[in-house]
Amino acid sequence: MSYYLGIDLGTSGVKVMAASPEGTIHKEKAPYREAAPWGWLEAMETALGRLWQKLSPAQVAAVSLSSQVGTYLTDDGEVIGWQSAAGAQELSEIKSQVTQAAFLSEIGMAHPDLISYPLPRLLYVKRHHPNAKRVCMPKEFLMETLTGESITDPFSYRGLCHPSTRRYSASLLNRFGIDLSLPPVADPTDLGGRITPAAALRFGIPEGTPVYPGCNDFFAGLLGMGVLSPGTVFELSGTSEHFGAITSAPVPESFVSGPYFEGCATYGGTKSSGPSINYAIREFDIGEVTTRLAFEKAPIFLPYLAGERAPIFDETARGVFFGISPETRQSHMAYAVMEGVVFSLYHIAARLGLSCGRVPAILVGGGAAMDLRMNKMKASLWNTPVIRARETDSSALGACILAMVGHGVFPTLGDAVSALVAYDDPVEPDPALGERLRARFEIYQDLYPSLKGNFEAFSKL
Repeated sequence: MSYYLGIDLGTSGVKVMAASPEGTIHKEKAPYREAAPWGWLEAMETALGRLWQKLSPAQVAAVSLSSQVGTYLTDDGEVIGWQSAAGAQELSEIKSQVTQAAFLSEIGMAHPDLISYPLPRLLYVKRHHPNAKRVCMPKEFLMETLTGESITDPFSYRGLCHPSTRRYSASLLNRFGIDLSLPPVADPTDLGGRITPAAALRFGIPEGTPVYPGCNDFFAGLLGMGVLSPGTVFELSGTSEHFGAITSAPVPESFVSGPYFEGCATYGGTKSSGPSINYAIREFDIGEVTTRLAFEKAPIFLPYLAGERAPIFDETARGVFFGISPETRQSHMAYAVMEGVVFSLYHIAARLGLSCGRVPAILVGGGAAMDLRMNKMKASLWNTPVIRARETDSSALGACILAMVGHGVFPTLGDAVSALVAYDDPVEPDPALGERLRARFEIYQDLYPSLKGNFEAFSKL
């Protein structure tokens, strides 16, 4: 049996998956000892070593990649993580000097208020790392390690590369004096290179195995959930969460709306959902949580532990428990954290016009999609079925799908998705819970505006 290997380089660890066209899947993962290039490669070596105990490396027919984006490596040794605040001033300057019409022409989308996008980050590197000559993201570093070729894809460089032309905007680069060397751009399913002898020796993947560039972990994750057609509403969880829909064209007033494999991905992304859930697991008895705690007047939680992106875009925001009383128990606190993460998604949905009564169903994927309690909250809050993709490591599966299409196993992405993506039975809404959650959300959405000035003052202490 032939397998297609997907390597997903995430924020906290690496996941590797070998999938056959018939749907057999083997996977492994390993955390980073340090979120740095050597740590990424060490974790990948560990995960692949475990994978080779389940199948022979000789069965691997092709490889494709997925990774975090917004993290940049410079040739002077700097790693600027996607969660860094670097580039805030540059983003403000860029958006004040370039019209949205110019952005649509140059990059195929309006530029979002995200400092992790290429243009503000590259301008930051140009100003603060004057000795840097070359910049890449983790996926290109991984591609070069495996094949000797530094190749990227247009989706990883959204905000600088136009997906239709697969070219960086020379106009924008020249306008801001950015002359850093960037990796060549290819389609996610184009051949990027082949496994070198050195990579074969270290990682066990046979020498000469073709490697396809793949794409950013978010788009790979959507693909691994089966999200393709316009009209599909999705929620993809991880360290951050993304909620939105595939639209037929860019939506100018949304948080982010740009070309996808089919149509446009229109969505908002949070920042602190994963850290919030980890905090609740560490500090509270999350195993005792039930959705009935919503009716016991549990506190309301703002899940901004490390600042927030959509919909408030405030790096100074922090987590808040509101409504603690003498009767509040640890289970109430844990429930509030889980509910707060769900509310952060509903906050995005309300701004996108995708709130209660406006979506036919929600496809969910990622680690948090395994939690039936959170899925019940989502189904009830939106009053619509929530459908979970069975494979929760959807970014790794998306990379496997791109490897198969690149290698010619399936003629289209749709064919590959139909063969490889499966779903659990829908989680149906609870009307009483939904009514309660929507009432609690009204309080939730008023808390941040009331505290905004306090967050800024607190950040200066």
